[in-house]
Amino acid sequence: MKKLRLLLWKECNRNCEGCCNNDWDLENLEQETDYSQYDVIMLTGGEPMLRPDRVIRTVEMIRKRNKKAKIYLYTAEVSDVLSTLAVLRVVDGITVTLHTEDDVDAFESLDYIMDQFRYQLGDEDPLMEKSLRLNIFNGIGYVDSMCEWHIKDNMKWIKDCPLPKGEVFKKL
Repeated sequence: MKKLRLLLWKECNRNCEGCCNNDWDLENLEQETDYSQYDVIMLTGGEPMLRPDRVIRTVEMIRKRNKKAKIYLYTAEVSDVLSTLAVLRVVDGITVTLHTEDDVDAFESLDYIMDQFRYQLGDEDPLMEKSLRLNIFNGIGYVDSMCEWHIKDNMKWIKDCPLPKGEVFKKL
């Protein structure tokens, strides 16, 4: 299985001390133009959700070139629930990372709205088919989730974080 971690842009509204992007020369990453060879494409940043409209256009562009690849969004910014749901509509799943306690309220608001859709729509809710992953950094208290998120907690920053086997890191 061939995986692409795709840097959409470097812009981020955080300044995380342990950010793995600090370990990479993002300016000199190879630019990807051929998406047809990948089975999985993971959209990352910086922070992708600073520009949700561009995330949607990027997904649409990739889908024209590769209809089979699974596309996942990696984000920490879910405070704009409507924009997050709009992006979730076009991707196969989302991984939300809670870095600090300040991230919890925004996540719980998103989770609540998603739960309401599931309650209203039942099995017809298109969110039922999405991959929902929640990464929670060490030190963050209890997170109340109503939807079926796959939760990985007690996350820690990893210095010189290597790419997993079979994965490449390129830029848009």
